[in-house]
Amino acid sequence: MITSGAAAGEAEAATVLGPLRDRLDELDRRLLALVVERMDLCLDIARLKAEHGIPMMQPSRVGLVVGRARAHAAAHGLPEEYLGDLYERIVAETCAQEDVLIAELDGAGER
Repeated sequence: MITSGAAAGEAEAATVLGPLRDRLDELDRRLLALVVERMDLCLDIARLKAEHGIPMMQPSRVGLVVGRARAHAAAHGLPEEYLGDLYERIVAETCAQEDVLIAELDGAGER
């Protein structure tokens, strides 16, 4: 069977890159699981904030977390924005989910 040049190139890429892609896929699975675990932990923190009347938004903590991500990027030769922007997005979504949870808890407490 004769294969086209593109198909042969894809087959060679799969053979040559396969082991590294497998490792990358495993890292992605672990990274995604950690992001979910982080969100779960943040929601536990939100429950405690609600119980103790602590404001959801803690700007100094947000600054610390994002700053740490930027510093980590710089220390590893990456642009600070790479991890800084990623963490700003993670924190923004976490805050949104915390707001929803706290509103639900507040509503349940009024019943």
